[in-house]
This record gives sequence, structure tokens and C-alpha cells, in this order.
Amino acid sequence: MNGDKKYQNSEKIKDLVVFKEEDSPKIITQKLIVSEEIDQDEKIKLIHELRPFGATYKYTVLVANQSQAPISEAKIKIRFPKFMDLNRYNPHDCSLELVEIEEGEKQINIQTYKVEAKSQKQYSFFLTPLNLESEGEFRSFLTFVNNQDFLRALDSKPLLIRFNPITIERKILPTSQIKSFSESPQIKRGIRSIGIALNNEWNPNTYFNLVKKAMEDQNYQLITNVERNKIAWYFGTDLVSGNDVLVVIQIVKNKIEWIAVSNNQNLNISVLSKLVNEFVVLLIFRQLIETPHQVYNLECKKCGAVLPYFPEKGEQIKCKNCKVPQIVWL
Repeated sequence: MNGDKKYQNSEKIKDLVVFKEEDSPKIITQKLIVSEEIDQDEKIKLIHELRPFGATYKYTVLVANQSQAPISEAKIKIRFPKFMDLNRYNPHDCSLELVEIEEGEKQINIQTYKVEAKSQKQYSFFLTPLNLESEGEFRSFLTFVNNQDFLRALDSKPLLIRFNPITIERKILPTSQIKSFSESPQIKRGIRSIGIALNNEWNPNTYFNLVKKAMEDQNYQLITNVERNKIAWYFGTDLVSGNDVLVVIQIVKNKIEWIAVSNNQNLNISVLSKLVNEFVVLLIFRQLIETPHQVYNLECKKCGAVLPYFPEKGEQIKCKNCKVPQIVWL
């Protein structure tokens, strides 16, 4: 009887537990992909974008290698209108050549050498307009040698940039409303900061008065100013876009700065560019400088932050934001 019980218990256990036989070991094999077998067609991309960024336009070029093999001898050519001025670029330590190729256009040449498989290289350029009554195109071209040692070429569709002249009409803004206007949700800002390599001694009072005169010449309404701190607030309406704009001017640490505040980033760029460009013309007219090359943008070459002061000739200055040392002028 006991034997029968043991047998019955054994049968019950077998009903509850399923015993699985071990599979025979599998041999895992991986196919070796030879570079020449990799099809790179349609897997090398050239992408570009143009958009407002602070007080500049940011043009970005991206070379994306989505294939499983590298490309070599990659060269990028970027064509853009002659009326756009290149302020800085990223990576700030890349090697590039800037040339004028034909009437109305400039070209940036970059040698990237190699783009590894499943990787990308990106370059950004920050530009400001020298003329607000022009239009032109941004285009990029890429040549490279593929994994089968054939030369290939890609080009981008042109991106149009067009400027309409701005017309400022004076408008009064109570000083009590400056803060609320500056802090409204849709507001955008841009700043231009310059230093001047002068033919004579720097006098902040002289240049503060000149900046104020330039603002009045362009029909901005003075709201208030603090003479001892060399700072003033101006207001106006652009009749073309219909947008109000607040402009703050200040002189600090041998720098002249303009800050534009509005809900239209493109308007900010146009306002700042026109103010700086016409101020440079005024300096030449007053024989304070001989050439526009004596005026230096005080943007960090790496991050774009405003440098703390205008340094002496050949002096190395460190950006407070990214800590990168640099020389503004030689």
C-alpha cells in the first residue's frame, strides 16, 4: 500500500512540475561586414538651418553619416550674401577660410577630413546684416570620398534671407511701464557691445552724447537717462512691422552697448544692426576713426556672451561665462 501511495504522489508532482529538456548548445555566428559592401547612398545627409539668435542670425550646417562606414576628405563650402557680416563661429577653434567669390557673395571653406560611421559634424555661424535693404541666399555644398573611393557631392536647397527697411516713429512710454514692458511673456532681447580702437583718448561723456544723438537721428523717443551712469532708455514703434521696441544704451568699462527689447526677434536684429552700423558711419564722419575695422564686436568667440570690458591692444581677456581666454584685437 505504501508503495502505491508513493507512486501516486510521484504522479501528482509530475502533474505540477514540467521538466524541460536542455536545448543543445547553439553556435552564434556574426557576419563580417566589409566596408565595400556597405551602401552609403542616401545615408549621407547635408542639413542646414537659418534662424534669429539673440542679436544675430545663426546659420547651422550638419553633416550626418548614417551609414556603417566612414567617409573621408569631406569638404564643406558655404555661400552667403556679402551684406552679412560673420561675427563668430562654433566650434570656435575649427580651421576655416573666408573668401569673396563673386560680386554679392562670400564663401566659407571648411576641411573636415573624416566623418566616422554613425556620427555627425555640426558647424554654426553667427552673422549680422550690414544692409537692411537687401536679400540673398544661404547655400551649403559637401564633397567627400565614400567607402568605395568614389568622389560624391551634395548640395542644399537655398535659404532666402530678406530685409525690409525699418521706419521708427517716436512713442512715449511712461517710466513706470518700462519694467512691465521688458518682462512681458512674449518679449525677446538682443545686445550689441562694441569697443573702439581710437585715434585719440577715450572720453565716455563724448561717446555717450554721440550715441544719444544717433538715437535721436533715428527718431527714437528719449524716455529717461542717468547721466552719471551713462545709461539711457528710448522707445519707438516700427511702422513696417507694427511692433514697439525699447532700446537701452549704456557706456560701461570702455564699451558701448545697445540692448533692444521687443516681441519680434527679427526686429531686434534689424534695430541693433542699423544703430551700430550708422554709429560707425558717424564716428568716421567725425574723424574719430578712419575705418570700420577699428570697431570690435565684444562677443566671446566661443559662447557669444558679452566680454566684461574692452581690453588693450594685444591683451588677453577671459570670458566670465565660459572662461575661455581670447585676444580681441592686435
